Amino acid sequence: MHRLLGLLGLVGAVTVGAAQVHASGFLLYEQNGRGVGSANAGEGAIAADASTIFWNPAGMTLLEGTNVAGSGNLVQTHAHFENEGSIITPALGGAPLRGPNSDSDEIGLLSSFYLSQQVTDRWRVGVGVGTPFGLRTQWDDGWVGRYHALKSDLRTINVNPSLAVRLTDWLSIGAGADAMWARATLTNAIDLGAVCGIFGAEAGLTPAACRALGFRPQRVDGAVKIRGHDWAFGYNAGILVHPTPFTRFGLTYRSRIDQELDGNAYFTIPRRARLLQATGALVNTPGSADLNLPDWTDLSAFHQITEHWAVLADIMWIHWDRFDTLVIRFANPRQPTTTIPENWDNTFRYALAFQYTPTPSWIFRVGTALDETPVPSPTFRTPRIPDSDRIWGSIGVGYVRDRLRLDFGYTHVFAIEGGARNADPNTGALLRGHFDGSADVFGIQASLGLF
Repeated sequence: MHRLLGLLGLVGAVTVGAAQVHASGFLLYEQNGRGVGSANAGEGAIAADASTIFWNPAGMTLLEGTNVAGSGNLVQTHAHFENEGSIITPALGGAPLRGPNSDSDEIGLLSSFYLSQQVTDRWRVGVGVGTPFGLRTQWDDGWVGRYHALKSDLRTINVNPSLAVRLTDWLSIGAGADAMWARATLTNAIDLGAVCGIFGAEAGLTPAACRALGFRPQRVDGAVKIRGHDWAFGYNAGILVHPTPFTRFGLTYRSRIDQELDGNAYFTIPRRARLLQATGALVNTPGSADLNLPDWTDLSAFHQITEHWAVLADIMWIHWDRFDTLVIRFANPRQPTTTIPENWDNTFRYALAFQYTPTPSWIFRVGTALDETPVPSPTFRTPRIPDSDRIWGSIGVGYVRDRLRLDFGYTHVFAIEGGARNADPNTGALLRGHFDGSADVFGIQASLGLF
């Protein structure tokens, strides 16, 4: 019993991806405010300000003097689960899981800052600070999926020093380092009645004894909270090719980053169920979890069609199949290491935008994107990451005066409905239904050339 009790309630507990409906998996594209208005199309090629440090460090070679850019993006997400026959494990009769449907409505603020400096005619240096992964979901206490997830919260900060050089008049290269801090907090309920009914024999409790003690499925709930943090490191590199004064292509690669989140697991067990802790399980303990963040490659294009019109395009490939399993380790030997399958697929993101500049002072943008989900099937769609394919619609405007520019952008994200047939691997409870959702992103950015 101790082995399975130790894992109870931890299903997906180190998924460490605050599920949101505006980005693939738990990757965040909101790395500047200007790109919000063009669905982030062509960001690796346009190199319009210092935020190119994130999208393609080679783009710094197009910036003169000292440049700074700061952004704030307000993200409002909505997710809803509709129950369609969720049940407890068939081994205990397959009765319906009790509890209402639930909504997860969240508001997050993402900020970023970039600074680039011209060293010589050919060389540039810079640094960026942003949030590449994160946000969260929060489901209602007592909802039908409480044993799968209640709260999932991931926060990251990435510090990205960079260097770029113009090799020829038409070719530049750049590279940077990534130092990323991550912190995750995840909670869910524990069906102690189901645990006793399924695994009670390991502690000398027969099914009849469990019933006599009042340990019936969904009658006695506990809870678990896991919190961990870590620093980890990676790198990025980019190429910028501008064969004509009107056309640019950018190719960017950002490496994978492997986080090992060290922290603690905290269990809340009702007084009447504390005899289940006699085996040494379900007690607070240090622990750690592996989080394999994906590498990705981005191909961008920018073309000035006429004096007033430009087109931007983007294809991004994200290596999500690295997120194949979750590995959980506990310092308490009564709660041994476990592995939970995720089986995510690699994905593509496609974006297209147009930019209209009627005067030197005003810039208008409109864009769209198709963002594929890495979740391969309803079996692997969980309330921690209720991910699905998304369609973006974006508009934006910029105002330029001297070397100061202000940009505003808005994006609405339509999430395609996604089914769920996700089983708790410890008790077998089956969450059956579908998720749908949407998101609104409001971005603002100030960019300044100091001299």
